[in-house]
Amino acid sequence: MVLASCPYGNPIAELLYPLLRPAANVRKMLGVHRPIIFVTDYGRDDAYAASLIGGAWRAQSDVLCIDGTHGVPPGDVLAGAYCLKALAIAFERDVVLCGIVDPGVGTRRRAIAIDTGLLWCVAPDNGVVSYLWRDAEGERRRAVELLVPEGASPTFAGRDVFAPTAAQLAAGADLEDCGEPIDNPAMLDQAFATRLGSGFAGQVAVVDHFGNAITTIRAADLGGKPIARVSWAQGATSQSALTYEDIPAVQLAAVIGSAGHLEIAARGAPAASLGGPGRHQPVTVELA
Repeated sequence: MVLASCPYGNPIAELLYPLLRPAANVRKMLGVHRPIIFVTDYGRDDAYAASLIGGAWRAQSDVLCIDGTHGVPPGDVLAGAYCLKALAIAFERDVVLCGIVDPGVGTRRRAIAIDTGLLWCVAPDNGVVSYLWRDAEGERRRAVELLVPEGASPTFAGRDVFAPTAAQLAAGADLEDCGEPIDNPAMLDQAFATRLGSGFAGQVAVVDHFGNAITTIRAADLGGKPIARVSWAQGATSQSALTYEDIPAVQLAAVIGSAGHLEIAARGAPAASLGGPGRHQPVTVELA
């Protein structure tokens, strides 16, 4: 019998997990929790990232906390939105994402939690949930505005608001127990490509660890049509490739990455080293 598909470590839960996974009441009965996946711009040089675990454990001492990434560029909400999407694809369902890229911390921006029908996310209402909300099925998605507890630090909502709420959801709380229903989470217009003639215009959302320039133009936007040319301020490429290894040496090419976004990439080198676009730089695609 293969038990590895259950992430919770409870032997009884492992036996029943394949049959009973969708039922929240069964989860509560067995005492198993959804994992929390943290996505932040906190970095690793101080106490902020670990303080999130403390905030979650204060609310639910046995919750499983996983560091998705703390490497989002400071204040870069678009990059945070992309990282949340990538991790939602990887974990797929039944987890709580805690996405904290919050340059407006302490202001009147709302704190929210959403249910996409597959997973949950707790985040500031600044557009960081844009991909999660837009990609969710309309009839299944739900959202609430969170109440800020008395005594919460105005400069550290991650520890005092978002992490404890994520822990409550991980333990099986209903979304409506966490706040008042809303239907209009903030969306980032720049997270989505726009039509430009017969092609599309977007921008670089993220430059990843390998130097690939990941854009806001998605495979779904292209509709299966071949790419004729990708252009940006200081250059262009007419090359397309299925994998990074297929890219001709010392050239740039368009690649559809694992999260379904168009990337400008080089083989074995950062795209920028061959004149590729930088973070947030506009990019256009012409279709064949």
